[in-house]
Amino acid sequence: MQKPNIIVKNGEPKAVILDLREYGRLLEIAEAKSDLSELKKIKKSKTLFRPIEEYAGRL
Repeated sequence: MQKPNIIVKNGEPKAVILDLREYGRLLEIAEAKSDLSELKKIKKSKTLFRPIEEYAGRL
């Protein structure tokens, strides 16, 4: 893994250049956190869930 390169403009960090694999890894982490957040919202809601087996016979 390469070390990230920080782009500085007027003495302030403005952007980062990442290794492509590291970027992909960060995207996966962000997506997993988003999925977990959505799951928590769904569990708190009053939505009724049924096991897939109840519908399997209907397909």
